[in-house]
Amino acid sequence: MKMNNNVDSYPYSQVIILFAGIGSVVGGLIAQLFLLFIFRDADFAQIGYQPLLYVGLLGFIPALLTGIFVASKKIWRGDHKSIRTTFVIGFITSAIYMGAIVLYLSINSLIEVGVLFVFMITIGMFGAINSAIASFMALPKSCKSRFDNMGEKEHDYYQGLSSFRQ
Repeated sequence: MKMNNNVDSYPYSQVIILFAGIGSVVGGLIAQLFLLFIFRDADFAQIGYQPLLYVGLLGFIPALLTGIFVASKKIWRGDHKSIRTTFVIGFITSAIYMGAIVLYLSINSLIEVGVLFVFMITIGMFGAINSAIASFMALPKSCKSRFDNMGEKEHDYYQGLSSFRQ
């Protein structure tokens, strides 16, 4: 979002809030649809709202962290690297967050370490996809206008109005 014709004004709080809200809701919806895909005979009432609620609440902290990192890097939607960057940031924050939760629950053997890494990669990909989807809605558009006062002005050899010449 470009404010006051100044490209330097970046909506930090808007990006952080939208990433936290949209990222966690999108994650809950994707988890709900995934469960409905696995259990094809079940309907939405049988599975209930628990996956939507749990994944949404559990995904709030990684989505919030992703929003903070994206806002600190001042990523705009029109950049060619914006989706890739948000994808990587979402992967890293989700994988580390879920790894920390599993480590908090304790690991007792080397086999569990391998399972932890597979789990972290799976959840990281899930968070990365949520982050990429949320970036379409949460990131501000980059305005490439000719009226930007931050860029260099091309000299047009304007001499003034001809009616005011003496």
